[in-house]
Amino acid sequence: MNVLVTGGTGILGRHVVMLLRQSGHRARILSRQPRGHVDAVQGDLRTGTGLTKAVGGMDVIIHAASATRETMSRRGTDLRGTRRLLAAAREANIRHVVYVSIAGIDRVSFGYYRTKLAAEAIVREGMVPWSILRATQFHRYVEILLTGFSRVPGVLAVPFAWKIQPVEAREVARRVVDIALGEPGGMLPDFGGPEIRDLESLARSWLAARKYRRRLINLWLPFEYSRQFAEGRLTTPEHKDGMMTFDQYLAEKYGQP
Repeated sequence: MNVLVTGGTGILGRHVVMLLRQSGHRARILSRQPRGHVDAVQGDLRTGTGLTKAVGGMDVIIHAASATRETMSRRGTDLRGTRRLLAAAREANIRHVVYVSIAGIDRVSFGYYRTKLAAEAIVREGMVPWSILRATQFHRYVEILLTGFSRVPGVLAVPFAWKIQPVEAREVARRVVDIALGEPGGMLPDFGGPEIRDLESLARSWLAARKYRRRLINLWLPFEYSRQFAEGRLTTPEHKDGMMTFDQYLAEKYGQP
């Protein structure tokens, strides 16, 4: 099967591409900077450049690209870009689009999640037969989050009460590939990690694995979304599908603390 992967060089996408190719399928990458990548088409969701070429000859699209930063970039990539991609897919008679989203985004008042929810709505319009899979936060994302809270030397200040259900990106990638190779399934059950933990405990594990000597302190954030994170709205307790825990991920990456 011929599969186009947007976001094919990202945390999830690179595993999706590898799994597809290992199982004998063609995986084409849509990238703004394709140099150095095999079977990649230069294109940009924000402008629509290269989309017609990218979808040509493909059977399925796995849409894993997303813009996490400034609002204008998110609108260009996640909203207008998704609509452009689906329009090109319809013209190319793509039989199935798989959109990768985030568990709990309909329960949290956070700007990026509202954008992802709006992108889901565009997929659900049905320009192309579709599946949507929501997953919890990747282990690597938790590391990125903790790194962002480590900007003050000698200190790691995090909202202790935030509830997170980390999941291994490779495990989500296997599920995404299975979905892509099957029939369109609409809104699918969430895919969550094996355990729900507060950010304080995740931070302690991360500091130990990295052998960082930092003072861990509670950071209070006066935002509605912070309270919602603490309530566990980004978790999906009924869907603990992943096998690898955050501590196992850290041990694999950094060795035993």
